[in-house]
Amino acid sequence: MSNGVGETRDKRVTRDVSVLALRDLLEHPPRATVAFMDGGAVDLLPARARCTAETHQFGVVSDTPLNLDHCEVVLVIDAGSNSWFQLRGFSVRGVAIRVQPPASEGSDLTWYAIEPRRILAWDYGAIREE
Repeated sequence: MSNGVGETRDKRVTRDVSVLALRDLLEHPPRATVAFMDGGAVDLLPARARCTAETHQFGVVSDTPLNLDHCEVVLVIDAGSNSWFQLRGFSVRGVAIRVQPPASEGSDLTWYAIEPRRILAWDYGAIREE
C-alpha cells in the first residue's frame, strides 16, 4: 500500500488485544474449555476457570479419569456471544500443574495451574489496521 510519497508500507489487520483489555473475562469467565492430547487425539473438557493477569487456573470434574498434571493444555475462555463482532476471548497454552482448590471452591473439581508458554487474546469488535 502506498503512503503517497513513493514508499510502500504493508498494513496488517488484527483482532488481537492485550489480555488486560478483557479484564471482565479474566475476573468472571463465563465459560471455559480445556484442550489436551489423549491417545494421539485432541480432547476437550468443560472447565471452571479462575484467572488474573498473572495466574491461570482451571478445575475439571473430579471424577474425570484423566490426570492432566504435567500435560500440555490449552485453556480457552470466551464471552459466548452469537454475534461475530462480539467474539471476545483468550487462550492460555502451557503445562498444567495440579494445585489445591481455591478457597472459594468445593472439592468436586480437580484444579490445575498453567505455566503459560503462550497467551492470545482477541476482540473482533476491536478489528483495526496496524
